[in-house]
Amino acid sequence: MQWRIAGFAEIDSTNEEVRRQAEAGAAEGLVVTAQRQSAGRGRRGRAWESPEGNLFVSLLLRPQRAAMEAATLSFMVSLCVAEAVLAAGPALAGHVTCKWPNDVLLDGAKLSGILLESRAAQNRPGHLEHLIVGIGINLLWHPPDTPYPATNLAAHGLAETPESFLPRLLERFGFWYDLWQREGFAPVRQAWLGIAQGIGQPVVVRLAQEELQGRFVALDDGGALILEFADGARRAITAGDVFPVR
Repeated sequence: MQWRIAGFAEIDSTNEEVRRQAEAGAAEGLVVTAQRQSAGRGRRGRAWESPEGNLFVSLLLRPQRAAMEAATLSFMVSLCVAEAVLAAGPALAGHVTCKWPNDVLLDGAKLSGILLESRAAQNRPGHLEHLIVGIGINLLWHPPDTPYPATNLAAHGLAETPESFLPRLLERFGFWYDLWQREGFAPVRQAWLGIAQGIGQPVVVRLAQEELQGRFVALDDGGALILEFADGARRAITAGDVFPVR
């Protein structure tokens, strides 16, 4: 992958800038960074606080696989973030985990947020025109009041800057994206499960209309979380928020 980096001091949202450039015909491999975002956002439209010192980056992809397969890229992205963190701090091995579907945790606290946004291809049913991968990583600061505990790399003794961390991230992204294009989700799934948070453990899954409790027993071939209940019944969860049972 040949990356082309466009950096901004301040912008509304790196995802929005990539969207604008994608719709103007930009090629795959565009990377947009910003020191600050005035309208950063996370999953489900949640605001993403964007203080200077953290990494805010969005990438433009034009995957050649079907849209249903492209949904599994969220696992690949969290895996790339986790591996970039471990490249910066090898001593953190065993402390960095991936939380379903695409969060990265450090000692059980959220370190990163990932937002994927796509546009369907008009002339290729079932495929994407483009996919935007937005990544926010808490290098220097994290919000104090969040539904799930948060942390940052500086609090764990790693003096990373956006400029030092971005090359680590892009190196891992290039490796895994090329492998995903060639071989699909299987190798990503295997690596992700190797550092998955909560696998084999009891969890609470909060859905839009209900809350479920069971054991996180597997990840299926499409990335769904397989929840096993006390009676042995299983259910595939494709969207929701997962929390450990306290």
